[in-house]
Amino acid sequence: MKRNWPVSFAAILIIVTAALAQNPAEPLRTAGDRPIDISHIRLDLKVDLPKKTVDAMASIDFRTTRAQNGFALDAVGFEVKGVTLIQGKPVQVSYRHDGQHLMIDFPERWAENEKGQLVVDYRVREPKDGLYFFGPTKAEPEVPWMLWSQGEPIANRYWFPCLDHPDQKQTTEMIVTVADGYEVLSNGKLVSKKQNGDKTKTFHWKQNTPHVSYLVTLVVGQFDIVREDWKGREVSYYVPKGKAKDIQRTFGRTREMIDFFSKRFGIDYPWDKYSQVVVEQFTAGGMENTSATTLHEYAIHDARAMIDSDPDGLISHELGHQWWGDLVTCRDWSHLWLNEGFASYCEVLWDEHHNGPDAAAYNLIHKARSAVRDAKDRPVMDRRYPHPINMFDARSYPKGAWLLNMLRKKLGDDDFFKALQVYGTEQRYKSAETGDFRRTLEKVTGQNLERFFYDWAERAGNPTLEIHVGYAPESKMERIIVKQTQPGEAFQFNLPVRWQANGETSSSWHEETLPVREKEQTFFLKTGQPPSQLEIDWNQTVLADYQIHQGRELWLPQLHSPSVAMRVQAAAHFGKSKEPADRELLAKALKEEPFWGAGVEIANALGESGGDTCRDALIDGLKIAQPKVRRACADALGKFPSDAKVAAAVKELLKKGDESYFVEAAAVGAYAKLRQGDTVAVLLPWLAKASYQEVIRSAVLRGFGESEDLSSLDTLLSWTKKGKPTPSRIAALQGLAALNKNANPDDAQRKQ
Repeated sequence: MKRNWPVSFAAILIIVTAALAQNPAEPLRTAGDRPIDISHIRLDLKVDLPKKTVDAMASIDFRTTRAQNGFALDAVGFEVKGVTLIQGKPVQVSYRHDGQHLMIDFPERWAENEKGQLVVDYRVREPKDGLYFFGPTKAEPEVPWMLWSQGEPIANRYWFPCLDHPDQKQTTEMIVTVADGYEVLSNGKLVSKKQNGDKTKTFHWKQNTPHVSYLVTLVVGQFDIVREDWKGREVSYYVPKGKAKDIQRTFGRTREMIDFFSKRFGIDYPWDKYSQVVVEQFTAGGMENTSATTLHEYAIHDARAMIDSDPDGLISHELGHQWWGDLVTCRDWSHLWLNEGFASYCEVLWDEHHNGPDAAAYNLIHKARSAVRDAKDRPVMDRRYPHPINMFDARSYPKGAWLLNMLRKKLGDDDFFKALQVYGTEQRYKSAETGDFRRTLEKVTGQNLERFFYDWAERAGNPTLEIHVGYAPESKMERIIVKQTQPGEAFQFNLPVRWQANGETSSSWHEETLPVREKEQTFFLKTGQPPSQLEIDWNQTVLADYQIHQGRELWLPQLHSPSVAMRVQAAAHFGKSKEPADRELLAKALKEEPFWGAGVEIANALGESGGDTCRDALIDGLKIAQPKVRRACADALGKFPSDAKVAAAVKELLKKGDESYFVEAAAVGAYAKLRQGDTVAVLLPWLAKASYQEVIRSAVLRGFGESEDLSSLDTLLSWTKKGKPTPSRIAALQGLAALNKNANPDDAQRKQ
């Protein structure tokens, strides 16, 4: 799953689970027993969209793994009509269904390794989870008739009987009958599509290689479809009617991604086809169902959205899952990072390949921030959790990605990717644990990685490093004191340092690795003279919270380092300063910065520092060609409340407009924070502006809450109603909450 980070279910899950306190007294979680091994599931389905029902027949081929009198399947909320056991001839068998499990009784005790087929006749009626029906209503007449499934982590049990656990894999088959005019998408190959005589159509999909139950997908709807080819395999795109014109812009890099990942991992794309389907009101950014990824409607980008946004992070994440999560699946949710951390690192790999090393470095910067902030309290590999959903958080996603990045830097590209190929090949169509991955790395490289995995996968948090840098003239050496201030024992890692002496060329660096093993250590570099530049972990090898204490003479050149990570670190340092000279430095750096990501960080630092120099630099920054930097400048100007010059500049931007939706939205949000008497009047016309992901309207509605002006109350209330776009409804609710807090409403208004 891909969280909406700016976007397989996870944005909403991440927000929710981050807010949930996890109880360390939760029971120990391990993979469950498997009394049977399922080899194949066939589902014969008749879908009635208006009635929100599916009449179903599940045929399950299995063998017993031990002698037994019966077994249970996950089956939640079904209306079971009958159960037949086939071993030679069909026999009606007794069963019990408690609403959660379907328990089957054999007519007599079966021995180990006996094979049979179970046929379950049942109906599902608008299930509470797993399968979602949509259609037009009086309040929302534009909603299309549609059905889609979402199985991860344990929701497909709501619409077909299965062993709904990631250590059970089987082939699957789906024969689906729907009304004329509708398309059906599922896993694997389309075996047949036939027209029936009763104004219905039947689609037959078959997935011939095994996968887990949560990756089984069913989508029914009306779509524009474009099909392409990659090495003889279909690559297809299903989008809502009328959106075909956006397919190439949105998905046009998919085949290049498939080719890139196949070569990078040394394993060709492993499934019969790759489809991407954009559905109505999906609950996540995307979901990596085997060979058929489901995506949220905002995956589709129009031309203006692509100016400073793209869906490649989402698309590369879900595509990466086709190897890491689908081909090789975590055996238990404790090892979820083997799915989500790998897919999150695929975003970095694609950035590195397609957008260059600076983009990949900036991607890692964002992931590090999230991992350090949100993955403090529990380990990546966690056997105690209330529910599988609780594992879908920053530990599995950005910290998991960083774990892989650290391994890559530690082992080197050749050994890392060779080991990844071996791991994917040996665990192909299997379920794996963290130990399987570690042992593969050790086998390929000859390195013992037990301590690495203990520090980064099995214990919570990361190092908090307080680093003091200074020259010792008596020894002519640079002294570096490294303190680990986090609670508990020391992490063990190698910390790279590089430096330059005065007069050396910009490409000439001395490098050394500091073996950090204790909570406090002092290291000396034989520099011979005070270095003109010194950089710690410039190549992003250690996930840590860095607090660097060094002289201004070292911070100054770092603002122009060849390393994006170092420039961003220096910008943050100077952003904390109120010194006029430091503000001038940042203003100059904003004009000269060649990479947009570092430009965004410099703009943020200018907003943090404040003062007239920073203000003027940000106003000038509204003219910078790179729209992501303009957006950051507009956003940072919101930190200058009651400043008439800022208000005039932002108002002028709003008057002229910008080619970017996001710049306009940032300007709207900034103006709302400036405490101007005309805020509501200035923002109100922007409610008429449609935009990608409703970013402009959402900024207006949140801005009304910032304005402290109760004249916007009725407008905010009207935008919470059904029929308004979902992002705008959410923003209106946020605006109401802010207005209630900030604007001192009377009792009647508070009640509204």
